[in-house]
Amino acid sequence: MHAIGIRRATVLGAGALIAGFVLAAHRADGEPTRTAEPAKATRTASVETHAAAATTTASPRPEKAMLIGDGALRGALDMTTIKLAGDHYEAALTDHRRAVLTLDPVLQKAAWKVIDHARAPLAAIVVMTTDGRLLAYAGRRNIEPVRAKDFTLPGQVWAPAASVFKIVTASALLDAGIKPTRKVCYHGGFHGIDASNITDTSYDDTCNDLSYAIAESQNAIIAKLAHRHLQPERLARFARIFGFGWAPSMALPAEASHCAVPTGDLEFAQFAAGFWSSELSAVGAAVLVDTIATGGLRVTPRIVAEVTNPAGAATPVVARAPERVLDADIAAQVGKMMEATTETGTARHGFHDRRGRNFLDVSVAGKTGTLARDEPSYLGYSWFVGYAPADDPEIVIAVILGNPAKWWLKGNTAARMVLQARY
Repeated sequence: MHAIGIRRATVLGAGALIAGFVLAAHRADGEPTRTAEPAKATRTASVETHAAAATTTASPRPEKAMLIGDGALRGALDMTTIKLAGDHYEAALTDHRRAVLTLDPVLQKAAWKVIDHARAPLAAIVVMTTDGRLLAYAGRRNIEPVRAKDFTLPGQVWAPAASVFKIVTASALLDAGIKPTRKVCYHGGFHGIDASNITDTSYDDTCNDLSYAIAESQNAIIAKLAHRHLQPERLARFARIFGFGWAPSMALPAEASHCAVPTGDLEFAQFAAGFWSSELSAVGAAVLVDTIATGGLRVTPRIVAEVTNPAGAATPVVARAPERVLDADIAAQVGKMMEATTETGTARHGFHDRRGRNFLDVSVAGKTGTLARDEPSYLGYSWFVGYAPADDPEIVIAVILGNPAKWWLKGNTAARMVLQARY
């Protein structure tokens, strides 16, 4: 999606929003459309069972108790005290205990290095295992108040979801019976959507399908399909499925990503393509793309692997049980579309050199998003969300850069640079 200025008030007029679908708080009504378990559900459960053992240091005197998720530590974890202790990071808790963190030192350092290189006024990077362990969690503010290392920014909602929202729309279209190969004839749609893009006209001189629309972030295809085959209620339900309106219960502050679904035909089509009225945090984006990577499960992120008291006794932190929110077949189909994003689509140049050789040893499924604001000053939002390896996901990544007009990095290149530290 190409950058345009934010003028939300003119796009979403008074009375254009469905009152019941302003998603600002968690509601437990994002039921799946079907209940079939994915083929990889057993693998995911196995990963969760052993999550603590994979990320903690052994204690000679472990306590019998354990924490289910690290949400109970919200407000007690002091990330200003973070330090490297051998092969892991630790940080102080306010009650004189210490937290052993899930962060991977190699990936965390890579995230900081990429953020420094990006020189963006605002930047956040989240890398997470498919079962929710945070491996990198980095933010930086180069605008007031300046924070060179900001552990709150990845959990804050400060950027429009942009074309990342096309993942939600594509899932809703599949649920409505639209196949990835469904052809649509269209014109334009590169810089925006107008009324001529959502109806058949003599200007429609190109035809392509839903898979192409995701890989190339083609707005006109998404807008026309949404206008023809989706209702606001269905798309609002899928927004909830992907975590809009849900704030993760984790040790670090995390706001609920949110959206408001308009009812006007043109405004709804623009919304479905990712223009305005949806906002997303970096950690919310990681949860969103993880729903595809896991075959339809929603996990709760966590950054604490173990808590130790002054006497050296340890309390492990294990994963919360994942929640099935999406049909496995829909997740698999969207995942295949996302693979084309890095192979032939909008992220190809970020993941391949000039000779077409992959920078990584694994394939990556992903989605880009680009949008911009003009007021109070220019800021270009550049997203990449994805997972690797594409055929057997281990980790997910979400990058959002709030760039100046003269930018140094785009989100997809930044994501690839971080992933190179692992693959």
